[in-house]
Amino acid sequence: MQARFLAGVIDDAADAELFIVDDNHVGARKRLDIYRHNYRASLTGVLTDHFARLFAYLGDEQFGRVARAYIAGHRSTTRNLRDYGHEFATFLGQNFPEDGELAELAALDWGLRAAFDAADVAHLDTARVGALGNGWIDRPLSLHPSARMLNFSYNSAAIWSALDARREPPPVAELAGPVRLLVWRRRQQPSFRSLTAEEAEALDRLATGCNFINLSARAIEACGESAAMAVIAEWLGTWLADGILVTAD
Repeated sequence: MQARFLAGVIDDAADAELFIVDDNHVGARKRLDIYRHNYRASLTGVLTDHFARLFAYLGDEQFGRVARAYIAGHRSTTRNLRDYGHEFATFLGQNFPEDGELAELAALDWGLRAAFDAADVAHLDTARVGALGNGWIDRPLSLHPSARMLNFSYNSAAIWSALDARREPPPVAELAGPVRLLVWRRRQQPSFRSLTAEEAEALDRLATGCNFINLSARAIEACGESAAMAVIAEWLGTWLADGILVTAD
């Protein structure tokens, strides 16, 4: 009975009306429609909260239509509504390929929220590196659980920042080439910044367990020792200040 009632609410199965009292005041279908409306309205509210900048960009009516389309094909599968919407960016990319900024705004909204909720793992900083001495440079490294990289093809980061500041967002523009964005939690504050192709490649290597010795060797091979040491020193200072590195072992 519970399964059939659930199907009546989520999938509009008509036989669920058999379980509803029908009288002269409010019919069985109307009673069930109240549950159906509340289910969809609740999940729309969840998406509105999770994707606040996308909501500001689209507006209430248009966001509502998109949210209802997503809800129709994506049930809530966990008891924690915090997890609902993890496929929303993919859904937007598949269904609105001509409006690529929508999926990117959703990915950034979701990435920042995920960074805030990520595990609280001790990161490498200057004090910890000093305590470890040279012992840390041959240890496998990894990115902090809050850190992830996103691929953007539009000026969605600038649009997001304008919306966050409650300013008029700039017109959508396709970038000259793909840009990688780093999203992470810095001192309990979700943050993001763009990366050069070289820094993104370095972080990709660190994400797979590369150590600092091998990372340095790869940079020296690519651009020579003097240039490599300068750029790696700059990266390392930024990474330690931002708290995006952890030891993998």
